[in-house]
Amino acid sequence: MLHPVSPRVRALVALAWALASVIALGIVARVVGPTYAVAGDAHYVLATARSLAFDGDLDLTNQYWVMGDRWGLGRDPTLDGWRLPPREIGAALAMVPGLLAHHGLGLERVWEPTFACLLAAASLAGTWLGCLAALDALDKRAGRVRDRGRAWLAAAMLLASVVPFYAIGRAGYAHAPDALACAWLTWALVARREPAVVGALLACTVVLRMQNLLWLVWPMLELITAPRERRRDELARMMGIATIGLVGLVPQTWLALAHPGSVHGAIRWDAGFFDLHDLGRDLVRVLFGVHGLVRWTPLAGLGLIGLASGPDTAIGRRALVVIAAMVLLCACVRDVDGGDAFGARRLAGIVPLLAIGLMLVVDRLTARQRLVAHAGLVVAIAINLGLLGLAITGQISLASP
Repeated sequence: MLHPVSPRVRALVALAWALASVIALGIVARVVGPTYAVAGDAHYVLATARSLAFDGDLDLTNQYWVMGDRWGLGRDPTLDGWRLPPREIGAALAMVPGLLAHHGLGLERVWEPTFACLLAAASLAGTWLGCLAALDALDKRAGRVRDRGRAWLAAAMLLASVVPFYAIGRAGYAHAPDALACAWLTWALVARREPAVVGALLACTVVLRMQNLLWLVWPMLELITAPRERRRDELARMMGIATIGLVGLVPQTWLALAHPGSVHGAIRWDAGFFDLHDLGRDLVRVLFGVHGLVRWTPLAGLGLIGLASGPDTAIGRRALVVIAAMVLLCACVRDVDGGDAFGARRLAGIVPLLAIGLMLVVDRLTARQRLVAHAGLVVAIAINLGLLGLAITGQISLASP
């Protein structure tokens, strides 16, 4: 068993990784174009961030005047004249520090989108640390000695997933920050941290993506499976987590109450957003379709196997139920394949759970088998990063057929 990586070394590696990601974001902006990171929905995320940073409000009228309204979404006013939409308000909040830094340095306007996405790019390093913390917590829970191989497994699952593309490619989307928040939420759940800690992290994930309310099934399962004498304590724990976690809904709730009358609502989830027709086929598409979780990220399949067959059945069961809930939600939406997507982007937040599953698979291998497995991980990373480069430079299409 190898000695564990010290916290100091981890911090230095994370800093180097964050710097490398920021440099990569700058290279993409220089080579492909400065607005690549904020294409599509992210155009409106940036408009929201600019309104928060420079106007101190969420009236996007003047931002549409400055930036344009690519998809005509600003034509959907509310009864009080406030113009929708602020999209992905959590991702917009993450852009504010970069925008303020850009403004304070007095740089050219062309670099504004890149600076807005600095935190998203740097989040890769924080996500790795969160995944690694979750793996360490599981080892501690099982009484296993930590080893530095965990750092490699956490990095491998992350680099072979969709998250890097949404950190240095379409970095204006919420998916990279979502993976960061969910990584630390995974750590808190595995380590059974205090309800206040778990609830606060859950609230952060919900601010980024409302679908993360589904993580509440984890403490619910802890309650259901607890011995009778502990159920009262588990109920109190679950209620504490839920109460604090629901704070993450406050921004969208305030928007809906303060500015009523929109046709679509603050997050544009109207009845047309969902489609339950042919749900079985859509479930298969989420996993194995053109942007499917397992098809696009084959290591995800290993992660699922590890969670289903690993020695810590309680953790595996809870993780699989969270994943199943996320997959079911993705199958219920109208656009199952995610439009122009680099893999199953809506499932970026479950990457930390898949890292746990990958660890559980590798742990069961012999020393010789592990050498082969690690070589396979290198190949998986190389293929994924190769696809990332081809996608960013436009040499492969990410559109659904």
